Amino acid sequence: MVGITRYGSYVPVHRLERRLIEQAWGTRQAKGEIAVANYDEDALTMAIDAAMACLGDPPQAVDGAFFASTSAPYGEKQMASVLATAVDLPRAIFTADFAGSARSGVSALLAALRAVQADARQVLVTAADVRVAAPESELEGVLGDAAAACAVGRDGVIAELVDHASIAEEFTYHWRTDAQRTLQVAGGKFSNDFGYGRDLGAAIRLVLERQGLEPRAIQRLALGSPDARASADLAKQLGFDPKTQLVPSLHGELGCTGSAEPLLLLARALDEAAPGELILCGGYGEGADVVLLRATPAIVSGRAATPLARWLAARTPLGSYQKLLKFRRLVEVEEVTDTVTNVLEFKERKQDIRLYGSRCLECGQVQYPMARVCIRCRAQERTEDARIPRRGTVFTFTIDHLIANLEHPLPMAVVDAEGGGRLYLQVADAEDIQIGEPVALTYRRLHEGGGNRNYYWKARPIRET
Repeated sequence: MVGITRYGSYVPVHRLERRLIEQAWGTRQAKGEIAVANYDEDALTMAIDAAMACLGDPPQAVDGAFFASTSAPYGEKQMASVLATAVDLPRAIFTADFAGSARSGVSALLAALRAVQADARQVLVTAADVRVAAPESELEGVLGDAAAACAVGRDGVIAELVDHASIAEEFTYHWRTDAQRTLQVAGGKFSNDFGYGRDLGAAIRLVLERQGLEPRAIQRLALGSPDARASADLAKQLGFDPKTQLVPSLHGELGCTGSAEPLLLLARALDEAAPGELILCGGYGEGADVVLLRATPAIVSGRAATPLARWLAARTPLGSYQKLLKFRRLVEVEEVTDTVTNVLEFKERKQDIRLYGSRCLECGQVQYPMARVCIRCRAQERTEDARIPRRGTVFTFTIDHLIANLEHPLPMAVVDAEGGGRLYLQVADAEDIQIGEPVALTYRRLHEGGGNRNYYWKARPIRET
């Protein structure tokens, strides 16, 4: 049996009410809000959080990792390898990036299923997007930010693969050339009908016909959609009941989250599915990919530790439209610049990216950064590498109002990691922190320099428990 074995989600804490965009420009906006990545978040960092939520800590073993996004922070640099390193996956695994279309998340899931059907044991799939819309554009109140992850394997399957289908078709709907920073759209009913409904509908029909299924046989439809209505209209055209079979849209709560959207809807379906239910997950963009899954009895005990509903409920209002522009770097902002050479990065990658300290072989003391002399018993050259867990407790903190940073104030905390190790970290997603507060470690953008972006671990309040 091949299928999904684990899954997880990540949603940034900030939400921007669409009425603030309406107030800024006088443009009519739909009700609800969009999820907005913090100034130090991007598609890579959110995918890492989703991967950790999926695989646990320490991470469950996989022999492949895929990263899907239309808004990766690099045009040339493989994100899947960076993700695998930060999650502390083995070096000897296969990694690949999927890009170019909002359906890349489902494409990556389909590729992982095929890899496991061949010879892979378990493959991690992540999808994340932070797509940028031009101010006052049609898309500005539509796009939202989020990430999703799932693991595909043969053991402990909670949703087995039944069938899949793909359609490839040229159609200009959403695009961004190599010279454009913001997403473009040829909106309107014609685009919805032929750039979305025609191709995704054809892929769904292929699967149903091949399996001899009527639409009423499907319990849950997890369909990516360019807006809040398109998936409901398509479901109705195909003979489904949108009210009972379509997984509720996330557009009102998060916005359209691109490559992550179908996998987030799949997570919402898995959070509630009963054994035996059929779930159809589909993504669109220059064609479509559709995957048909059946929930197994293991779904009851294999649901995500943090259901999507909890990520949705843990939210902080962004407060102003201007913050959106600043976080998206759509207005000029002064940022810290500090070049990090690839030599230094290479030498310290295990300590700084995989996040390892050292454990004293004499007294067991764990310390970070790595050291040759134990700070407790003073033993020398008697240490081994020790992985630092991704959760801890605030030992002490300070609130820095003067540090050169995009946002102020900036909490800085000394964090005692679970199982040992003490780290001095910036705190993300919070203006305040308390001694004794439990925190999660999150991989974030630290600063830029030399035309490059530098990442490091930060602490953030725990929202997923």
